[in-house]
Amino acid sequence: MKVVWSIEGAAEIEKFLIDIGPRPAARAGNRALRAAARVIMEEAKRLVPVDTGELRDSLAIVTKRQNSGSHTLSVDIGFRKPTSRRAHFAEFGTVNHAAKPFMRPAMDNKQGEAIDAMSKILSEAIAKEAVKLPKKR
Repeated sequence: MKVVWSIEGAAEIEKFLIDIGPRPAARAGNRALRAAARVIMEEAKRLVPVDTGELRDSLAIVTKRQNSGSHTLSVDIGFRKPTSRRAHFAEFGTVNHAAKPFMRPAMDNKQGEAIDAMSKILSEAIAKEAVKLPKKR
């Protein structure tokens, strides 16, 4: 399952991130994405059905560069192996076991908080980098 969020009206933020340069912008974006992912992952850990705790303990956040040379980042919330091979059975169920969704409800429950966490990190990074930019006359 892949969930993509887009934030409209962020043209000014995008322009500023371009102005500060790719490295500071990538660092800020990475921190912001991870902060949002942590909010959702904590909720998923709270909601996951616990038998042995293996499923809950294998939840992980992975930040990926979209392609080489790009400054586009993505964050995946998923499971470490070998649990990753069977995690979807709990979420979606099987013929013999009812579904016990936890990832989708975690995203639904915490999407506002995730966006707030991302906004906070970006705001702090922008404020920090703004003082470094030359003043426009």
